[in-house]
Amino acid sequence: MSDRPGPGAGGGQANSKKAKPGGRRGGRRKRRLRRTALVVVAVVVSVVTLATWLYLRGRPDVRRPGEHLPEITRRLAADLPEEAPLPRFTDVTEEAGLGAFSTFAGARSSQLPEDMGAGAAWGDYDNDGDDDLFLVGAGGTMTADAASWAASELYENLGDGTFERDDDFPETRILGMGAAWGDYDGDGWLDLALTGIDSLLLFRNRQGQFERDETLTREGYWAGASWADFDNDGDLDLYVCGYVQYEPARGGQQRVSDQYGTAVPYTLNPASFDPEPNLLFENDGHGSFSEVALQWGISNPGGRSL
Repeated sequence: MSDRPGPGAGGGQANSKKAKPGGRRGGRRKRRLRRTALVVVAVVVSVVTLATWLYLRGRPDVRRPGEHLPEITRRLAADLPEEAPLPRFTDVTEEAGLGAFSTFAGARSSQLPEDMGAGAAWGDYDNDGDDDLFLVGAGGTMTADAASWAASELYENLGDGTFERDDDFPETRILGMGAAWGDYDGDGWLDLALTGIDSLLLFRNRQGQFERDETLTREGYWAGASWADFDNDGDLDLYVCGYVQYEPARGGQQRVSDQYGTAVPYTLNPASFDPEPNLLFENDGHGSFSEVALQWGISNPGGRSL
């Protein structure tokens, strides 16, 4: 007998050799798959890392009470001794006699004017040397009778840290927004401009007593106001911010709109309404005003100003 393999064994070896290339191809395929998987994982990790970095970079800073901010806090405190106490504030609204004031009456009905906060204005209206306080009433439910709205109120500073409501101020119940003191007639007594929804009111101060001046009356959604002599003619002019051309809701509370990525009722989104241009009232010095914002290029027709 011969020790050499027979044809059958030789055939077996040939089949074995033919199987090796297939094994190598399978190994290469596995390696390619592993490399592809590693690349995919690397790409995913890179994308997640970049997205996280962009999110953290764009996220607003969160400040904590007492936190030291080198660019602000230390500069403001540069001249203070180390033993200086931290400022402390105490709510003295009730003790000051202002606790009875209410700025809004009734329930909200998801309309934009009901969602806005009204303002306040300090000014020495009685010329006794201390600042008095005018509080603007935001009114109340738009669908309710105006007589039920919260009133705007004037409080006299008694000079001892307390205030007393001036009951002689004309009763004013509007969907109020802002107020600004200014002696527009130059008689030495501060007059008052008051803004709101379809309300632009002017009160002339007659030595501590107020009367309505119908000069500025006009419809619109009026917000902030500021007195200044912009033309240097010696008398105060008035700039008034227009917000939006609001249309009372008729079923709009049920509609949803997008505001900065948040779903809000259509009627609470200022972008749902056309903007209200701003106004500039030029004081002619004789008790009347001319509206000149467009002429001076400062009407800001697309601003929705506050």
